[in-house]
Amino acid sequence: MKIEKRHGSDERRILTAMIVNQTVLSRVAPKWEKGGLFQSAWGNLVGEWCVDFYDRYEEPPGKSIEGLFEAWAEGGDKETVKLVESFLSSLSDEYDRLNEEVNPEFVLDCANRHFNKVKLSRLRDALEGYIDNGELDKAQKKLDTWNRIDVSASAGVDLFNDASVLQSSFVEATEPLITYTGDLGPFFEPALTRDSLVSILASEKKGKTHWLIDMAFRAVQQRRKVAFFAVGDMSLAQMNRRFAVRAARRPLKDNPYLYPVSMDEPGEPELEERTPDGPLDWRDAHKAYSKILNKYALDGKPPLKLSVHPNSTISVHGIAAELDAWERQGWNADIIVIDYADILAPVNGSAETRDQINATWKALRALSQSRHCLVLTATQADAASYKAEVIGMSNFSEDKRKLAHVNGMFGLNQTSEEKQRGVMRLSWVVLRESEFSNNQCVTVAGCLAVGNPAILSKR
Repeated sequence: MKIEKRHGSDERRILTAMIVNQTVLSRVAPKWEKGGLFQSAWGNLVGEWCVDFYDRYEEPPGKSIEGLFEAWAEGGDKETVKLVESFLSSLSDEYDRLNEEVNPEFVLDCANRHFNKVKLSRLRDALEGYIDNGELDKAQKKLDTWNRIDVSASAGVDLFNDASVLQSSFVEATEPLITYTGDLGPFFEPALTRDSLVSILASEKKGKTHWLIDMAFRAVQQRRKVAFFAVGDMSLAQMNRRFAVRAARRPLKDNPYLYPVSMDEPGEPELEERTPDGPLDWRDAHKAYSKILNKYALDGKPPLKLSVHPNSTISVHGIAAELDAWERQGWNADIIVIDYADILAPVNGSAETRDQINATWKALRALSQSRHCLVLTATQADAASYKAEVIGMSNFSEDKRKLAHVNGMFGLNQTSEEKQRGVMRLSWVVLRESEFSNNQCVTVAGCLAVGNPAILSKR
């Protein structure tokens, strides 16, 4: 029963993407086979409509799928009509939003597994029939002519002719999954994309967890699914309180706090003293969470999953296994947050410490590539960072090869005076795919009392 449920989930995920997403349909259409590639008859019917539409118009059908259904439904089998109608109703007539939620590379990987399982199942049935009838020559011919299907964008790309891969390389791969307002927006834009590993570099108690939570929270508000792994520094109760403060925009205690309301010059915010209406309790937090779910939940599925583990008890491979389990339940993440990489269990326990660290960061990079998602984490800076005006490439801790595996690593820079004003300077330590200067900082004013480190930003 569990296997059938997963197949159903896979079919619906792939079909939805074929209806709304150009990249997915453009990869599937040329490999589509007569009789279809899904297990169900209704799935093959809808898939055929999508492929025919693409062959004619070179775009996914989107809302036009309803017209194709209505034209067919008049003479269609009643049971199949009911199944297709139920599926299309589940799309809620929100085709543009559904397209924004599709992770094309992940869906194509899913399609590869599903289509080949269907093809192998059909091959098995055909071989059994030939063998039972003594038709061994036909069985051998069937076996010899069977080919594995591959619809992934990286499989044998016709570099100069495949416009769909070219389009996705320039559009979807560079679209940020998390956006910020103010000058922090263009600062983050080149890095917070799919297939990327991005890390924070900072000394102790500079707010790394606050930033990771803020990024996760903003991702939820932008209708991304987030898997958040707290792997040692904080307990489940502590993480819950941090998220509750961010969601409710209220401090845990009813002490007055300073909130930045404007910042005309970098580092000089105008601060307003505010007093909360009593301390935050679980009822207030629950109301805040309910509002978020009502506004940002995706098809009834949780926008964020939190997984908490004691220090050094889970590795990157353990995280991948947990993500696999969620995927079998029909939930896959756009963004994976790990707080933080330095306290993960090693993926290779027999290696020397520096090699263990290198293996962990290589595995983190592989996680972003194999899942086609954004992986966010943090790492400690060295002792020299305490006196550094701006953290640089020399301020790594333990193993410099961390810098080689990330797509981007940004530093949190803050003097004691800036900390009192709630001000911090962000700078790129390393950044692929875009030019940067380590000394070009974006100044950010935040309020950690309400869990928001990035309220205003100014370059």
